[in-house]
Amino acid sequence: MGSLEKAATAATNAVKGTHVLSVQSENGGQVWEVQLARPDGTEQLMEVDASGDVVSKPRTKDTGKGEKTRVMGIIKDAELSFDDVVKKVSSAVPHGKITHISLDRYTDKVLVWDVDVLTPDGAWHGLKIDARTGTVDKTG
Repeated sequence: MGSLEKAATAATNAVKGTHVLSVQSENGGQVWEVQLARPDGTEQLMEVDASGDVVSKPRTKDTGKGEKTRVMGIIKDAELSFDDVVKKVSSAVPHGKITHISLDRYTDKVLVWDVDVLTPDGAWHGLKIDARTGTVDKTG
């Protein structure tokens, strides 16, 4: 299990009943900022180090009712979980390291996991994975 997966697992264990919305590498992957969503759409942010230790207490992101409703819709509509997407990325970009992954709906109403991946040779790859069908679009 890589540090990204450890960070996501530590965060969801720290705030039970949540779903991963995003994981962002900071300090060269030494720290991960994890954004979680509760079933009511409340967003939580926390930092987790590469070994999976929570280094900041979960803090609630101050959003309004409209944003909470939007987040609840995203959670409900996503058929691919965070773990499903990490497996798809491993197949699409072997030996790649995810530096950013986030779930969001775009203006055309398509729900995607947006992923940035670096390969050992330093090449960047951007992936958009349809959160309903699992279709992978890759750039880079």
